[in-house]
Amino acid sequence: MQEAFATQVQKALSEILKSVPFRTSKQSQQLLRYIVDQTLSGHVERLKERIIGTEVFGRAIDYDTNEDPIVRSRAMEVRKRLAQYYVAEGRASSIRIEIIPGSYVPNFLDLGIAPATDRSHAEHVQVLIPASVESLLPTASSPSSKAGALGESPNEAVPGRLHFNSLWIAAILMLAVTGIAAYYSFRPKDVIELFWSPLLENPKPILIYTGANPVYMPSPQLIERFKTTHHLSDLDAGGHEFLVPFSEDEKFGAGDLLSMKNVFVTVGDVSANVGVASLLTRFKHGFDLRSGEDVAFGDLRQSPAVLIGAFNNAWTLEMTGDLPFVFGSGLSIRDQSNSAHQWHPVYSSENKVQVDYALVARLPHSKTGGALITIAGITHCGTRAAAEFITSQQGIREMIRQAPQAWTNKNLELVLQTKVVNDIPTTPTVVAVRTW
Repeated sequence: MQEAFATQVQKALSEILKSVPFRTSKQSQQLLRYIVDQTLSGHVERLKERIIGTEVFGRAIDYDTNEDPIVRSRAMEVRKRLAQYYVAEGRASSIRIEIIPGSYVPNFLDLGIAPATDRSHAEHVQVLIPASVESLLPTASSPSSKAGALGESPNEAVPGRLHFNSLWIAAILMLAVTGIAAYYSFRPKDVIELFWSPLLENPKPILIYTGANPVYMPSPQLIERFKTTHHLSDLDAGGHEFLVPFSEDEKFGAGDLLSMKNVFVTVGDVSANVGVASLLTRFKHGFDLRSGEDVAFGDLRQSPAVLIGAFNNAWTLEMTGDLPFVFGSGLSIRDQSNSAHQWHPVYSSENKVQVDYALVARLPHSKTGGALITIAGITHCGTRAAAEFITSQQGIREMIRQAPQAWTNKNLELVLQTKVVNDIPTTPTVVAVRTW
């Protein structure tokens, strides 16, 4: 990598680490600095999950990455913070650092954005000449750089004729540009792009809709009454919002609990939103975020859509209700062709999710008349795991290994299983696939 460009990347990294999204998270800073430094040093082979876990987060060399997914969760956190940075403080940054989902190797983009005082300059993207091509270019000390075409001396350049060096360089650059254009015109799609192609091929912004969870919150009167009877100060209560411990003989009045509708979204659903939005940003595709009651069937007909969440998202249940795999009563996923095939989450004695299941539907031909993808776990842990799965190279490749041939133009459903450790899902596995 060119030294000057590497210096620009380091300067951009320094600005990122000082920004609001990153300065409050030491682990995000450590991870981003590590992967950038290793890449600039030419050590991308060190950007593996286990190595990062050992060198950045102090894990043992033989630690179980499935049981302790700290690297994956922190990488997703870094992607989210980068997105926040480039929306606000870094929106005018000419150097952009991206971490593609499913990989820990960063992309460095030179957008060449002109300074705010001079917006008349056209934007450009820097093209780094590979060493294999750069070695062919004549240097200042090479014989061809000291003599012109057809044996001309340096001082005998003919007016109106290009110097031989200029022709050579121009020809190489033209070939390079032509090759790059041909590559991007005819290159095969990577597996992620292949999976998402029914949505990406539509130029309209992709609608990302997330359901909201109904929540009951203690009223201010209940909180004050509890603080008074238990002699708690604001500091003891940890602020205004805290869990009021309820006993079996606790009695509530009509105004003690306030119902909150279309306001709260789970952590898993937010994580899925970030993953999908980051993916679409990578492909430079527009999207429109919606939640709660802010969507109608007409909206789903107008553009390709991603539905996130299951039992908190009525549109997911509606769009998948007659598919081979459906969400069933009692928090389950069931196979409509075989009632014996049902999947239920597993809980610990403390009522924490230990195993969750998710349903992913990729529908080039959906009820809306357009392309649709649903990402939905039985609980929010499954939703998060499913989003990570279908936005990663590893996940899509695993799905392809189990899917029938010619799946790309068909409707497809996946049932995924994920183990959950401390509310963080591990890498899911495919337990069932159906295409039609």
